[in-house]
Amino acid sequence: MDVLLRGGPGDGQVVRGGGENVLWQACLYEITSEVAPRHGRDLRVYRHRPDCCEPQGRGSEDTCE
Repeated sequence: MDVLLRGGPGDGQVVRGGGENVLWQACLYEITSEVAPRHGRDLRVYRHRPDCCEPQGRGSEDTCE
């Protein structure tokens, strides 16, 4: 299934994924209840989680792993 990413470096990207989370490059996106039209289809929206992006300092104290 294709999903739409919102926020962060992947904003506006349509990627294949599903479930609770989607990983795009080094960033985590979480499912929302939103649906948005894109390319003639309604896609589930996944929001960027800024504390889970490699440039934001992933490390031992990070809660994403």
